[in-house]
Amino acid sequence: MMTVTNVRNLKAIIFMATLGLTACSSEPASLQQGPDAEVTKEGLIRVDHSKLDLSYARPDVNWGKYTKLYFEPVKVTNDHPADYKPPRIDRRADGLNATYDLPEEALIKMSEQFQLTVKEVFNSEQPFELVTKPGPNTLVIEAAVTDIRLSAPLESSRRSFSSMGRTYTENSGSMMLLAVIKDGATGEVLAKAADRGEGFNQWSQNTQVFNWGDVKTVYRRWINDFKNALMNAGAK
Repeated sequence: MMTVTNVRNLKAIIFMATLGLTACSSEPASLQQGPDAEVTKEGLIRVDHSKLDLSYARPDVNWGKYTKLYFEPVKVTNDHPADYKPPRIDRRADGLNATYDLPEEALIKMSEQFQLTVKEVFNSEQPFELVTKPGPNTLVIEAAVTDIRLSAPLESSRRSFSSMGRTYTENSGSMMLLAVIKDGATGEVLAKAADRGEGFNQWSQNTQVFNWGDVKTVYRRWINDFKNALMNAGAK
């Protein structure tokens, strides 16, 4: 299970991922080689040309033997890295109650939607079985969604919400995915990843309807990228 300690340990790589040190590339993903390869304390090696902002994996893993996936319940929080500077709130325009923090019910809904998207992507047509507990030939995926940065204060907290006013933004914001992948039988950490996802860059009315659509889009991209990476790794 993704514990508070795990989340804190992974936050060390949020800042690097936010900087986008690994750019998306058309080249196939591969582990860094040679004496300059970046290696974590667990022995994971930096992945070049990853679709995610930051990825590390253990060398010489037989990914093809993993036919089952167990996704731990996803932890979604309003946490931010230590260097985060919250955006200024215009109390005159947005009101005294305006906030960028999502309420607990929204965080729970985001966690539930992640699990739903997993089931949609890893459906019966895919070469992986979703299981309800770890075991042999199983990958355990512990994920957290954190550092959620809205491009406008929460809609229901804004003064414009009660007065039927409108707020337009270029996108609804962004959020960070932190993930750890383990062997289901031994608990050995096989890979780690961090990625910042955001909605499409197009000006639109900033409402919960648009924001929720962006959440689903980002989730689907993340999980599809993970599925494709697993299939490519297993085919080698």
